[in-house]
Amino acid sequence: MKKYIIVIIALVAILFTNKVSAQQNSLFNTYSLDPLQLNIAYAGAICTEANAHYRTQWIGLKNAPKLLQLNAHTALGKSNALAIRVNSQTQGLLNNLGATIGYSYRFKVSETAKVHLGLGIGWTQSSLNAQNAIVIQDNDATLNSYSRQKANGFDSEFGAMFIGKKLKAGASVLHLYNSNPSFSGNSTYKLLPQINSQISYTFFKDKKIELEPWLLNRYTIQGDNVIEGMLNVNIIKTITIGAGYRTKYGVLALVGAKIGNLKVAYSVDYGTNKNAVNIGTSHQIMLGFSMCKTTKNPKPKEEPMVVTPPASTIQPTVIETTEEVKKEETVVIEEPKTEPTKEKLPEATLEDMNQLASEVVFDLNKSQLNEEGLKKLEDIAKIMNQDPTLKINIVGYTCNKGGKEINDIISVRRATYVRNELIKRGVNPENINRSIGTEKEIFDNNSENQSKNRTVRFELAK
Repeated sequence: MKKYIIVIIALVAILFTNKVSAQQNSLFNTYSLDPLQLNIAYAGAICTEANAHYRTQWIGLKNAPKLLQLNAHTALGKSNALAIRVNSQTQGLLNNLGATIGYSYRFKVSETAKVHLGLGIGWTQSSLNAQNAIVIQDNDATLNSYSRQKANGFDSEFGAMFIGKKLKAGASVLHLYNSNPSFSGNSTYKLLPQINSQISYTFFKDKKIELEPWLLNRYTIQGDNVIEGMLNVNIIKTITIGAGYRTKYGVLALVGAKIGNLKVAYSVDYGTNKNAVNIGTSHQIMLGFSMCKTTKNPKPKEEPMVVTPPASTIQPTVIETTEEVKKEETVVIEEPKTEPTKEKLPEATLEDMNQLASEVVFDLNKSQLNEEGLKKLEDIAKIMNQDPTLKINIVGYTCNKGGKEINDIISVRRATYVRNELIKRGVNPENINRSIGTEKEIFDNNSENQSKNRTVRFELAK
């Protein structure tokens, strides 16, 4: 839980420490359906996925921006992932084309949550269509060339993201380090670093109707700070309807649908701020495809039905004169006898548990188990869960290395640790007590098996 709190505090701090407005990155509205737009670290969060986004911005204005973005990512094993992002943006005389290859590494912080770290390396090409320019100043060397000019540059980005069952939170830096494309006449197009930070939480997860609010901040170094909020309503995990507001601009709306492996969405935003009311609306469409494997519940295997034919159907030719064949026919005709199942006695259950516990061995001076030991506790918990009336004591043991006072402490810690692990695996806490057993020996401490005294055993509670 402490790890969750630290991550959330850090991300919220990034989100609100920047105070403040020229856009230099695409303000797509479908980031809740494709978080890779915001953060390269999202790569590998789900199955292989590809999404295409097209946005026409500020319809009604001459030379308004037109944006196209292609995103794809896939997981490689349990920890690694790859991503690719291609951007094309045209505004007036300037066209920017960029491609980024991203890598993400993820690790677990709990059974339902992971932290992703991502790095992207990119290439950009800026084209200046000077042949379409109307030159006012004759000394403008860039525009007076009357030709299309191209300049290449290097780009990079970094991101971190926490992804839990309900909570998503992340921060990324676009244009972390980049080289500014330079045209003839020493004119350059400068990309400034931009910090994106976002947080979202899903209420009523896995219900027919989910509520998913998003809070996003885009801060450009030496530039603008844009905060926006979006509330999505997810209906039976198929339809998404969203509405939001972007500061210093206006309102946002989103509608999307998921049909099998296909995903489509449409969004619109409208400027209501006094500085944006006359720039018109912006529209965006999204088309996505995923290759998620749906897991089907296996059907229970049906036991073959044995039909015993009546005695009258047995042909005389089947009956031989030998006594052995007669005996075999008698066995087939007889109906199987079923014996009533007997409940296992607590002593027998305890014996099974201690048989598994004999392989639970702690390292010297340790009170935690490795993965092999935890697997044994998993099996012991399954046995206990089959008999919810079984009440036990856990006895901790140590070897003879170290003083009695230290061994007493370690034995208590081992018994307590095993109790907590069994509770995590569904065992009723009221059915488990703990005690110590340093004065006892399972094996002779002078024998080769004395290391196996660093273990636990189970006794029936009185």
